[in-house]
Amino acid sequence: MEENVIGKSHELPLVSVVMPVYNGEKHLREAIESILFQTYNNFELIIVNDGSTDKSEEIILSFNDNRIFYYKNETNIKLIQTLNKGFKLVKGKYIARMDADDISRPERFEKQVNFLELNTAYGLVGTGVNLIKNKTREKLLYHTDHNSLAFALAFYCPFIHPSVMLRNESLQRLEECFKHNFLHAEDYELWTRIVFETKIANIPEYLLDYRIHDDQISSIHTNDQIRAASIIKINYLRRYFSEDLDLFLPAFKIELDVENSLNQKINSISKLFDSNAVRHYFEGDNLDRYLISYWKELYLESISLKFNEVVLFFVKPITWKSKFTVKQLISIIWKLFRW
Repeated sequence: MEENVIGKSHELPLVSVVMPVYNGEKHLREAIESILFQTYNNFELIIVNDGSTDKSEEIILSFNDNRIFYYKNETNIKLIQTLNKGFKLVKGKYIARMDADDISRPERFEKQVNFLELNTAYGLVGTGVNLIKNKTREKLLYHTDHNSLAFALAFYCPFIHPSVMLRNESLQRLEECFKHNFLHAEDYELWTRIVFETKIANIPEYLLDYRIHDDQISSIHTNDQIRAASIIKINYLRRYFSEDLDLFLPAFKIELDVENSLNQKINSISKLFDSNAVRHYFEGDNLDRYLISYWKELYLESISLKFNEVVLFFVKPITWKSKFTVKQLISIIWKLFRW
């Protein structure tokens, strides 16, 4: 891998930013500038060009900033290997992820560093994001507390990868970083391992503009991603819910089976949550908020819905012990149909 250090930094950085790039010329300049204009500036930006054939290299080399360290793969070796190379180059106490088509808000690093400095038990912190799809704008924030996030990992990935900042020390406790056999879901798999080493959180602020487009890996390789995620969920289920495995397994099998309808999945998880046995996995009343998030995830992941399933999606929360307000439901319905 060829190294091209744009500038020499004499200060040991507290934060190492890892940005892989492959044919990212469309939004790359804006992405890099959003890092360089952070209110927190004790960082190094490690850019790894994975054999781009467009003007990505030209754009990167146009910057003259001593915090940028540029590396180039002579051939395209794909994302996982590129990420692992980038992570081996870091010098910082914390590692921030960034993609070549997103925008970090100016205060992102400052707020994440402050959180990790003040909360030493935490080794992973993400943020809420502003979703950008064509002309549509939407806000997305998953759970913020450790218990709800750890529970959610059994059903979906509650972190937006390029919003994450990691404590390097927590990562070093793992035998390996991103695993090659979980292609297109490598970040999800990593979070399901790191959660056993450290506490995790999301800052309840929208500190990243995250683009949704047809060229994304999640759009191109949807089926491969679903298959990898299923294996990740099974592995995590057996480890995280080991004491309550018999309680969770039936609902989990229904959730994983693509042949089951949305109706079956919602009924199954609702029956499971009727049991008081699940409440110790949550802090306070976060179980109720988790249910809304889970139903929304099911709805958005469903490729085709029958009319009765759509009705069930909207009606079920009303019947859930009457704990959800009409305002909450209207908000969810409005967001889903706008999307």
